[in-house]
Amino acid sequence: MTSAAVASFMTGFFLFFLIPFFVRRFGKFMPADAGTALVRSFHLSRFARPRDEKRKALRRRLWRKLFVAGLFQAMTGGVLSLAVLYSGYPCFLLLFLFAAFLLAATDERYHLLPDFLTVPLMIAGFFAAAADLAILSAPDSAAGAVFGFLLPTVCGAMMTPFKGRAMGGGDFKMLAATGAWIGVPGLVSAIVASCFFFAAFMLTRKKTSGPYGLSLVLGALTYLVLIKLGLFVV
Repeated sequence: MTSAAVASFMTGFFLFFLIPFFVRRFGKFMPADAGTALVRSFHLSRFARPRDEKRKALRRRLWRKLFVAGLFQAMTGGVLSLAVLYSGYPCFLLLFLFAAFLLAATDERYHLLPDFLTVPLMIAGFFAAAADLAILSAPDSAAGAVFGFLLPTVCGAMMTPFKGRAMGGGDFKMLAATGAWIGVPGLVSAIVASCFFFAAFMLTRKKTSGPYGLSLVLGALTYLVLIKLGLFVV
């Protein structure tokens, strides 16, 4: 493995390892503005050492669980980072994947997609496209973001007389942020693929509703893979 590949793998490994720890911190202060979230995400509270053996054992189990989850996420991040490197995608795309998986993990735990993650991700998509660091041009990025916000808005307006709101506001913003990174064709493909992932998750959990973030991320990842395999032509 070359030095570039090792550096790429370690970057993805370290970034994604932090996801479970960040997600747990989010539960301490959400909802919050972006500034508060930034400071508190990296602030390690001083915990009084419990004298109760049961609480000590509970804390040890919690940290072991977080560490194992971190290792799983880290391996995922390392593999994705190598895939980005060898596929020819811009390395800046790793930022999108990291934020997207962080959002998915947050949605799975709290059923919430916080604005302090979705909005900066959308802005970063615009910046990457404008600076030629993404897979899109700036106009395509803007079109993807607008489409990502308008599509669920129109669908929600049409379905309201028949059924109450099914998607939260965070889903709208995550669709817009994803569109800013992969454009209109990519977002349409990601939404179609996400329906299959979402249906599979609901069947596995024996539920009819649940968080949508992970399904959308996997849908976007599916689109990126299909592009490189030549199975999807824009």
